[in-house]
Amino acid sequence: MNEQVLFSNVEESIRLVLNTEAGEITPESKLVADLGAESIDFLDISCELEKFVDRELDFKEVMTDLRVKQGEEVKDLTVQNIVDYLMVQ
Repeated sequence: MNEQVLFSNVEESIRLVLNTEAGEITPESKLVADLGAESIDFLDISCELEKFVDRELDFKEVMTDLRVKQGEEVKDLTVQNIVDYLMVQ
């Protein structure tokens, strides 16, 4: 799966859970700060993504991986962070 298709799948999953308008989600969109995601939404997003990528997404794992790469604490994920993580998995 190429990055553009994966982004579309991630975007669609987030849009369905958060009831956002088409085009409102960009790679730079932050899940909490920009899109208003709450803790329960992360589980729902993971379940929606599973339909496209055949596995659940563990957001704690994504944040840990990002923290290791950046060398600092991560407080919010961007849509691109999720896409990047899934590309290497």
